Amino acid sequence: MLLALLLSAAPSPPPQLPDSPAPLGHVAGVVVDLPPGGVQGNDRPVLLKAEGCATPQVAYLMRYLGGTIRAVEQLQGWLDRSGQEKALFKGKQTLADVVRLLTDAKYEPRAACTAPTLVDGYKLDLTAPPKKLCDVGDDRPAGDFWFFSKGKPSAVVSVVNGSPDACKPRLSAVLFDSKGVARVRFHSDWGAPSISSNLLGDSCKSVDFAFELAKEAFVPNWKTCKR
Repeated sequence: MLLALLLSAAPSPPPQLPDSPAPLGHVAGVVVDLPPGGVQGNDRPVLLKAEGCATPQVAYLMRYLGGTIRAVEQLQGWLDRSGQEKALFKGKQTLADVVRLLTDAKYEPRAACTAPTLVDGYKLDLTAPPKKLCDVGDDRPAGDFWFFSKGKPSAVVSVVNGSPDACKPRLSAVLFDSKGVARVRFHSDWGAPSISSNLLGDSCKSVDFAFELAKEAFVPNWKTCKR
């Protein structure tokens, strides 16, 4: 009887979650050499500046956000296969809400009045937009670049020089839902090169996806915390 009670009180083992096949997202053409005629188009280009680089480069932020939409679609597929959507999100179609907001996003020259904290030197760790954004110049070579949909922040992309190779930039994006809650983080390091992502759920739950070479896939790591 005592053994039965102990077993019933024991926590359930974590579910065996499927991997997400590589590649995750689509970042081809996001960071390219500066064309001879200068930056072309209005795809929110950022002219990267790092000393000692043989060829100037430009990062196209709208292309990067487009690539994150592909990642969100893949992560939604992972939720469908794993059956973890209800465990992660209280509401329905959370990631669909993120995508709807992002497809209507437009850049505005504003940034966090206090620079956001970057994990590992480049990864945004936001759970919500800052309460106040300040006007900034439109020709910055780095920093946080904000995109809005119907006056509300829908995404932010951080651009920093690489390390140890400053000529290999690192970008990190956070995507928000219509309530202003961060739902997806997507990080790309052109120097490693490496990509990782996080799904941010409710009740302090999240799933991190990191690439494992041995599996040639992005392996999920379910996380939770006590508030």
